Amino acid sequence: MSRSTRKAGLKLCLIGLAAVLMYGGTAAAGVLSVCIDKSSPGASMDYGVARAVAAQQGNTLKVHEFDGSGSGDDGFPARQFNKLAHDSCALVLGYPIDADEKSVLPGLHATAPYGHTGFVLVTAKGSKATDLDQLPSHTSVAVTYQTTPNLYFIDHPQLQADVHLSNEDALKALEQNKVHAAMLWQPTVVKYLSQRREAGRFAYHELHEPHAQFNLVALYDSGNASVAAAFDKSIASMTASGELARILALYAETGPAQPMVHVAVHGRPGSAWWRPRTRRTADRSCGSAELKRRHATASRAHAAALPKLFTDAQATEGKEKFLAICARCHGPALEGRVGPALKGPNFASAKADFHVGDVFTIVSQNMPATAPGTLEHQDYVKIMAFLLRENGYPAGKKALTYDEAKASKVELRYHGT
Repeated sequence: MSRSTRKAGLKLCLIGLAAVLMYGGTAAAGVLSVCIDKSSPGASMDYGVARAVAAQQGNTLKVHEFDGSGSGDDGFPARQFNKLAHDSCALVLGYPIDADEKSVLPGLHATAPYGHTGFVLVTAKGSKATDLDQLPSHTSVAVTYQTTPNLYFIDHPQLQADVHLSNEDALKALEQNKVHAAMLWQPTVVKYLSQRREAGRFAYHELHEPHAQFNLVALYDSGNASVAAAFDKSIASMTASGELARILALYAETGPAQPMVHVAVHGRPGSAWWRPRTRRTADRSCGSAELKRRHATASRAHAAALPKLFTDAQATEGKEKFLAICARCHGPALEGRVGPALKGPNFASAKADFHVGDVFTIVSQNMPATAPGTLEHQDYVKIMAFLLRENGYPAGKKALTYDEAKASKVELRYHGT
């Protein structure tokens, strides 16, 4: 072996040893590939976490930006996260998981929570109110259309909702003293106030309400489990050193949020949806026993002519799922609350021109509102079976499948009485 060859070999060994010492046993720096939602108000926090983790691991950071704002009422399809995690990056950072539900998108996994954030109560700096119960009666509270805080007025009827189409409009109403408080997403509040000269006028407090707190995690598919494990290890190290708290400051807190301990609300005296309907002692619409018999026969014949898309067992199990997951927004009798009614001639009308597949696609991709697309396929099918039964469709012997529900061209019309 020549002297030059030996020198070259020694040089390579020294470089390798330096890499081992610097990167904790990894012979060469790799690449940490992450996806970050550039439209997120907490995007700067996500970038900070990504840069710190990459530096801690001795890796080069590669960022794939995406726009998670979506379009219209459809938002950003849940399935796009699967595509991102499979095709674009190893980790999708900053994904919020409801601390009450702990649901992860089907087909994906989540790292351990590295922070938590959520909806906050925003008030004037001098206000002594730190939660909803402390706000005076008839206080006007700004919220954004179709966000979780709309639900809290059910449990706090002393407050008045002031609904806006955007977070910015809600915050402007607060700035201009048109409302006395607001319930909004914390990173949105932080970003907005940091850009205003009057930011010091306001304070915000964590809301202690159901589905108000969310854990921040990184999503990944099974092929990137080792990357996720290394991420968790880096986060643990940064937590111990205090570096993570500095990165999350303002936008979030370190560690997981604790789920709410609460019971289901069945109603409050005085609220219209709570009052039970009075059952008639006699049906005067038909006028005679014979007319009633004919009416019942015609109803049975009409129901028999409708397609039987699901089994009774599916609909019964779907009712349990609906009451546990959907009733808070849509009402226990599907009568509608913050979310629309899901039963009756106004919901399933010829004018609306819904088909079973249309409604099922909306439900399976966009519900529940706090964690879209996170239920098991069979749970969505069972809930759809319950909706069909409640709208007058008969049960059959063949079970409905996910693919059949999604592709169904059966007209969805209300066939109740």
